[in-house]
Amino acid sequence: MAQLSSEERIARVEQAPEAVRVMVAKAFLRDDIDDEDVQYLFNSDSPEQLNEDGEIENLNADDPEGIGATGFTMRTTRPANNKNFITRGSGGWNTCIKGSPRYQYADALANCVGYASGRFNEIINIARETSGCTYTTLNCNAVGFKERAEAAGLQTGSTPRRGAIMCWGKEGDAGHVAIVERVNNNNSVYTSESGWGSSSIFWNSTRTNNNGRWGCGAGYYFRCFIYLPDDVQKAIDAEEPKPTPTPAPTPSDKFNIGDKVIINGALYVSSTALSPAGSVSNKVTNITRKAPGTAHPYNTTGDLGWMDESSISAYNEPAPAPAPTPRPLSVGDTVEIVGTGNGSSYGTSNTAYGIGWTRQILKIWDGRSYPYQVGNSTGTTGFYRAEALKRK
Repeated sequence: MAQLSSEERIARVEQAPEAVRVMVAKAFLRDDIDDEDVQYLFNSDSPEQLNEDGEIENLNADDPEGIGATGFTMRTTRPANNKNFITRGSGGWNTCIKGSPRYQYADALANCVGYASGRFNEIINIARETSGCTYTTLNCNAVGFKERAEAAGLQTGSTPRRGAIMCWGKEGDAGHVAIVERVNNNNSVYTSESGWGSSSIFWNSTRTNNNGRWGCGAGYYFRCFIYLPDDVQKAIDAEEPKPTPTPAPTPSDKFNIGDKVIINGALYVSSTALSPAGSVSNKVTNITRKAPGTAHPYNTTGDLGWMDESSISAYNEPAPAPAPTPRPLSVGDTVEIVGTGNGSSYGTSNTAYGIGWTRQILKIWDGRSYPYQVGNSTGTTGFYRAEALKRK
């Protein structure tokens, strides 16, 4: 077994959070754990910080009786009275340090390391119908899981597989680990997780690799997937039902936040949801949220629901009604003279005035320069163009 010097042990104890230094020091005294395997760095980031662009659900969901008794089942609830998640010092099989806050029914939690190690071994025990802890060295700082797994003979890679451990590093920090419960596609997985110091002992996340870090926040970097042994992988993959195809992303460049649109179609609870939760018909609204590259990239006023681009059309403001075309002047119309005319319909005589007078159109001489003959019962006042007359 690899042993550290007293100075190296003290240095690592001092790096641990003050609240757990005694527990870390005790771990260095245990005969069943290599000094190099003692976890002394702890990540206290919240579930939201650990998955900045995905969905989080089943926070602290209770474990129904009988989960995992036969066959592989996605874990969507926190474990309870399950020896895979109970430390050896408390009568379980888990070789990790006790979690914080400590969960009385599974004292390796809350801790991403204790959970991932326990769940990985739980899957192995279910598939092989065995008991105990097969991979006892997966109990170090989360960032070190890759080296520990490879030293134990496990394969690692960059493609997600069901049951795999996801491993992240973080500069100057412990990193993070989680378990893949379902592979949606090569860019999307559904995980189960825990976190040191988190009020949420357990949660599930939908993670995508859109940010290149499989959803983790700034400062993190993704290291690898740690795969189950081949016989276990084959067993659980054989049991896995065929997943519902993930909807293909739709274009998301047509509309922008603030655009006024008409929505007409299916509504989804998230931008990546597999099936609709409702629908809407011919509603005028505005784009308020946008998730480029997802299946349903747009949401609208009031968080009505996420929608496909094909269910949205631009709203065009109705054009103002055109002004009615004036009826041509006719013989018999009463008009007010508002401009000058001429003493002849050909425009060859003197200027005709009468501005402000009310007269009638007596005759229309089509094709002439001053076609409207205007006057009253006493005779003709003059000849005018249409713009010099106003119908009354």
